[in-house]
Amino acid sequence: MNGDLGRIIRAGAWVALALGVLSACNARPEDKASAGSAAVVESVRVATDRSRIQQGAMTLRSGERIRRITLRNGFSHVLVARMGPDGKPLLSCVDNAPAAEAFLSASGSGQ
Repeated sequence: MNGDLGRIIRAGAWVALALGVLSACNARPEDKASAGSAAVVESVRVATDRSRIQQGAMTLRSGERIRRITLRNGFSHVLVARMGPDGKPLLSCVDNAPAAEAFLSASGSGQ
């Protein structure tokens, strides 16, 4: 239970970081706004890094064997946001940096 709470807090921190970076982009010229998006994409890359994934097998009480996958250092998905053309935030749950980059670079589409 405490592990889940820790993950929720860390996920909230990533969301706050992403929203902070995106909201700061509103008053910036285009070249600096793309730098802000690059920072968010890099944060997503770090958060969804699966290089330290651990795989194992375990036997349930019923005798069934299952594969168990554990992410020690990150998340399987993270939430990113950008401002839509109407000025309202658009949110997307992404599982890798290219997906975040595609979402952030899309303009006018309500993903």
